[in-house]
Amino acid sequence: MRTPINKDYIDPVGKSVPRIDGLGMVTGQTKYAFDVSFPNMLIGKMIRSPHPHAKILNIDTSAAEKLPGVRAIITAKDTHNIKFGSNEYFFPHTIDQMALEAEKVRYVGDELGAVAAIDEETAEQALRLIKVDYEILPAVVDMEEAIKPDAPQIHESLNNIAVILPVNFGNPDRALKEADYVREDVFFAPAAHQAALEPHVCVGQWEIFSNKVTLWASSQAPFKCREALAKTLKMDLNDVRVIKMSVGGGFGGKLEMLPMDFAACLLSKKAGGLPVKICYSREEEFLASRRKHGMKYTIKSGVKKDGTLVAITGEVLADGGAYCSYGPTVLAAAIMRIFMVYKIQHFRITGYRIYTNTPISGAMRGFGGVQAGFAIESHMDMLAEGIGMDPVEFRLKNITSPNMVTVNKMYLTTNGLKDCIEQATNAAQWTKKRGQQKNVCRGIGIGIAADVMGSKMYKSHESAGSIVKVEEDGSVYLFTGAADTGQGSNTALSQIAAHELGVSYSRIKCKSGDTEITPFDTGSFASRVTFISGNATILAARDAKNQVLDVVAQDLDLNSEELDIKAENVIRRADNSVVMTFDKALELCYAFKYGRQIIGRGSYNPKTTPIDFRTGEGNVSGSYGFEAQIAEVEVDKETGEVKLLKLWDAHDIGKAINPQSVEGQIEGSLAMGIGYTFLENLHFDKKGRPANGNFAHYRLPRTMGLPEMKSILIETNDPEGPFGAKGMGEASLLPTSAAIANAIYDAIGVRIKELPITPDKIIKALKEQQQTTKI
Repeated sequence: MRTPINKDYIDPVGKSVPRIDGLGMVTGQTKYAFDVSFPNMLIGKMIRSPHPHAKILNIDTSAAEKLPGVRAIITAKDTHNIKFGSNEYFFPHTIDQMALEAEKVRYVGDELGAVAAIDEETAEQALRLIKVDYEILPAVVDMEEAIKPDAPQIHESLNNIAVILPVNFGNPDRALKEADYVREDVFFAPAAHQAALEPHVCVGQWEIFSNKVTLWASSQAPFKCREALAKTLKMDLNDVRVIKMSVGGGFGGKLEMLPMDFAACLLSKKAGGLPVKICYSREEEFLASRRKHGMKYTIKSGVKKDGTLVAITGEVLADGGAYCSYGPTVLAAAIMRIFMVYKIQHFRITGYRIYTNTPISGAMRGFGGVQAGFAIESHMDMLAEGIGMDPVEFRLKNITSPNMVTVNKMYLTTNGLKDCIEQATNAAQWTKKRGQQKNVCRGIGIGIAADVMGSKMYKSHESAGSIVKVEEDGSVYLFTGAADTGQGSNTALSQIAAHELGVSYSRIKCKSGDTEITPFDTGSFASRVTFISGNATILAARDAKNQVLDVVAQDLDLNSEELDIKAENVIRRADNSVVMTFDKALELCYAFKYGRQIIGRGSYNPKTTPIDFRTGEGNVSGSYGFEAQIAEVEVDKETGEVKLLKLWDAHDIGKAINPQSVEGQIEGSLAMGIGYTFLENLHFDKKGRPANGNFAHYRLPRTMGLPEMKSILIETNDPEGPFGAKGMGEASLLPTSAAIANAIYDAIGVRIKELPITPDKIIKALKEQQQTTKI
């Protein structure tokens, strides 16, 4: 007799289920790194340089060592003087930073030591007692000054150029000569900061009896942090444990080991194993963590009269600050993302990442794509206007399509870019509004983008692992190395595990980001977690399911391939008839006769190839996501104030595992893009110090000032993605500034090429427009 499948069961994939960590957050019980506390825990503080550029002649810690309450002081002489960095695999020459600098400091805030004391006041007093003798060197804080032949040399690189990245395809010079219309534009995008509400915090403890070390940290990439710690501490990987606590925002800024992480561990060792906590102040966060690269983006393109884009050339200058960090990757992304978006055969852009005596530029959400998106998408509107073509029509003619190979060997399978453009423009009533609202100073603009689902640019592999353990009581434990930094990846992965295992989402418990007990994962960046870690989770859940089915089949003398688990029941595939409940199957697995523990394992490495930086070729992602964005604005020509009326965002997400989380990611990116467009500009004084390095002076958007946002989810069901899903989140940030700038041009006819867009810049542009009209 056929028994119906459980009608009360709700398939979690595609549903906006509650976040698996939601109750902990709203009740205040979620534990962050700052909440980690141990008896006799010490407080650590970093010894920082007050100079932008100087040789270290001597460090005298004797007075501080005598201060009551000081338990440990470390400087470079206590270290192995091993350099670390983030692009070692492809760019070994960019490994340029010491955990504690021994010979030279290169920006105000550079670390040359650390202290640990019984409380914060004692640690700060000890810092004041430490005497450092310096030989002051000339400094340079402007990147265009830094590349001049007579500029002070910050490292050994010629003209302070840390990385040169030429990307060349076809014959762009000949193609430009054959073009009907050619124009060149220069755009400026400033430095910015991640401005996560939670600053960097860590607790390090050295076990004297085992000679192992544990770091509790707010980290986006605990396994990468472990790797850097092991290298700089000169330890085996298995002797270093990094435990990722809940993260109060990262946005790229918590992807790397920082000197504070190293210092907490080494101070603990020197203090006899007492744990050491180091927490950045907000000023330290702006000064000594990481920031977005400021960029000057020069782009020259040629088109035919029919709108065909024939060639692009240009140059990118990126202000890298004092050390390389993720600089090569950011530069590559700023140049090469265009191949995902536009069909282009003739191309030459060279990028230069430049050292300056300023805080270190590193990863920030978008990895160079935000700066590039502003330049390229503004430029595309200007090209369209130059040949009298509608910007949307121009883009539709030149965008990439499904199942194509780009000139640099990216394999685009599912590609919903055309649908994104059409649905976004339809929703925003593009044809009705474009160019039709100048009398009321209203305008509408577009920007489009694409992004990766991971990026094989850091290691020889980019695999992720998951373990699914099913207990006797039916509880399902998911162990993943992926780092949930607030985006909800633990929830999405739990939904994936529940769906594949065929059980209720409420059974899943998730443990993530502990290098000693969870499988390896490269981290939370490049919109990779849902796609890569999600596939690993499917494989682990499938393995666990097959183990259960093997026992059931053996006990009932059936073929396990004829069975499946759906809606909390073991069923026959042929007719969906119920064989037994999932709970009954578990009783069987753990019965005396079998005693089978159910532990499923999964590992996924995407079918990608690293970029060959000699040729620019490489399929760095297993899939690609696409997006179109429309902005509508109203401009007050008297004051220069811009009111952002509405944003429409159409995003090819493959399949929405959790639609509410997807919309949250999109809206969060849009808010970040609005801030970068109108407010954010991390600038520096003559010594290279942040001039607005605190929340009193660094302007950020607030929820009260945000416009209405409309998210449009385009589901293309990617064959490589977990249940068709792609990664997403960063792509929504990439075209925002350009869409707004293009809308402002539609409203009042002035083009702003430098971010942030301020009333002063608009008034200045309007005055220049009036003078040009008079001439």
